Amino acid sequence: MHNDHRSHNQRRSYDRASQGDRNAQGGARQNRGPRPGGKSGDFRKGGKPGGFRKDSKPGGYRKDDRGPRDGKPSDFRKGGKPGGFRKDGKPGSFRKDDRGPRDGKPGDFRKGGKPGGFRKDDRGPRDEQRSGADRKDFRARDGKPTGGSAPHKDFGPRRDSREAGHPREVFIDGKLMAAPDQDAPQDRGPRFEGPRDGGRGGAARRDQVRRQKAHKATTARELALAAIHQLRERDAFAQDIIAKTIDISPLSREDRAFATRLVLGVVSTRGTLEDIITGCMDSPDDAAPAVRDALCLSAYEIIFLQKSPHAAVDQGVELVKSVAPRAGGLANAVLRRVARAKEAFPFGDPRTDIAAYARLHGFPVWLAKRLIAELGPEGARDFMVASNEPAPVYIAVNALKAATDEEVVSVLAAAHAEPEAMALGGCAVPGCYKVASGVPLLDGRVRRMINQGLLLVSDATSQAVADLVVGDTAPESFLEIGAGRATKTILDQSIAYRRHGKQIPEYVTVDVHAFKTKLLQERAEQYGAHVSEAIIGDATDLDALVGERTFDRVFIDSPCTGLGTLRRHADIRWRLRPETIAESAELDARLLESAASHVAPGGILAYATCTVTHEENADAVEAFLATEAGAAFEVVPCRNPDLDIELPFFSTVLEPGGPDAHFLALLRRKA
Repeated sequence: MHNDHRSHNQRRSYDRASQGDRNAQGGARQNRGPRPGGKSGDFRKGGKPGGFRKDSKPGGYRKDDRGPRDGKPSDFRKGGKPGGFRKDGKPGSFRKDDRGPRDGKPGDFRKGGKPGGFRKDDRGPRDEQRSGADRKDFRARDGKPTGGSAPHKDFGPRRDSREAGHPREVFIDGKLMAAPDQDAPQDRGPRFEGPRDGGRGGAARRDQVRRQKAHKATTARELALAAIHQLRERDAFAQDIIAKTIDISPLSREDRAFATRLVLGVVSTRGTLEDIITGCMDSPDDAAPAVRDALCLSAYEIIFLQKSPHAAVDQGVELVKSVAPRAGGLANAVLRRVARAKEAFPFGDPRTDIAAYARLHGFPVWLAKRLIAELGPEGARDFMVASNEPAPVYIAVNALKAATDEEVVSVLAAAHAEPEAMALGGCAVPGCYKVASGVPLLDGRVRRMINQGLLLVSDATSQAVADLVVGDTAPESFLEIGAGRATKTILDQSIAYRRHGKQIPEYVTVDVHAFKTKLLQERAEQYGAHVSEAIIGDATDLDALVGERTFDRVFIDSPCTGLGTLRRHADIRWRLRPETIAESAELDARLLESAASHVAPGGILAYATCTVTHEENADAVEAFLATEAGAAFEVVPCRNPDLDIELPFFSTVLEPGGPDAHFLALLRRKA
């Protein structure tokens, strides 16, 4: 326990100064006192004798001509140690910034005349009587104590006794930060302990602030990191968090697009990134979850976006410091290892090693194997490459609100969206246009049209499915199962109005989630889509929901694995388990059986998915047709004008630059 009157930080400052003297033997020094080994008379810190300076006189001159040191104890510095005369020749002199005289008394009187001086932020005087043991040592690289004689407290992630192995974190000003100890003082910014450079403390402080401002992560990256934090903490879906954070931020369109790309990229390759990060650490427990989020973001830029390693490492260190200020050293070491590991990525020959093949594309190994079995080697490669690209953007002109397509297309063209009419399988998709990117959708004129319900953002294949389900004959009744958030509902009614001049009079929706049904009703009203009844319930027991009613169209929008939409739903690939596909196929069979009795004679049972597995697509339909309920149905083939053939089912594959992969089976109930 120290019992002098100096603060802990002052002692550390003097220790550094003394170390500087030892490291600079034989050379000119600034403000360090006499060289050791000389005659007594020029006292340094602690009162030890020094030596002669350049002019062979005791004490010598300072390099900056502030007057001689003559070794007499007339000028006391901080802590009451003897020094020399100052510029005005009086003991102690005045500081350069007029904060009051040094008169040699312990504590050094500063602004206000109280010992210890005032903090820069006016939080009151700092008591210099506190012993070093009472202060907290925050030396840690990632929020963990580094040891020492005194107990350490820190502001980094710490182990919570209530939740072993999981550091506590809190949101502060919209950022996820490591929670401080409850018994530790709050860090309120840097403390000012007086100048440490011979009286020029103000300049040093300004230089430090300038350096801090110069080295800072970009706002787009910080916003992306905040979204990734929320995804992990809330176990939420990426698109939902992006809509609530990035999409409404004041960033430029380009920065928002970049932040979105980062979030979707990290989420879609998270498992691979975690393996790389862990392999570049001495121990997997070296970093708290919030720190790992930042490391994964930078690793994604290095490995998958091919960013300059120097820039990515620099930004990654700043990102880590934004959530754990003491973890900068850890981040620098880990990310430099990641940059070196990039040369060997994917750590094997992807032509012969399935694990390396999966890593190359950021996929789980089991899923890569499944895709090769389902699609073949070439098809699987195209699928995985396309899944890691930004999704193309398509819009649907809502015929319920827009008088003509040209009304919407002209505004898109003015916003530099470069709208292009779409066709799939040789068939035009009415009202469907591909736009250059998502950036034009942020244009104020386009946003206004979206808010007014004139256009809807929807994949081209999804629009093609809705067109086929509505059909050439106007249905009078329609039951949509798994209606979700009304995207297909709006498309169905828009196409019916476009093709038949009226909406479907009896349009009933069913969904198991109440919050989705509420959103469906709100969006249907916004877009002018008629919904006669929105039912909340389990569609595997439709008798309990709709009684004995039958419909001209019964449309099952299957709650499938969603593998065909990985670009838009980045969370899917690492949330799925091998058994999920079989579970989904089993649910599909129950939905088909439940819906069969509610199709009117001559009516259509439409079964659609957005996945690519045979077990959920063709195999599920064929299994249904083999049942007693399915025996009453026959397949309505889909014609492909490009190939000039009829196919039993409509399906698309996921390819780079193309729309999502969907499947549709149309089954007519025999009269």
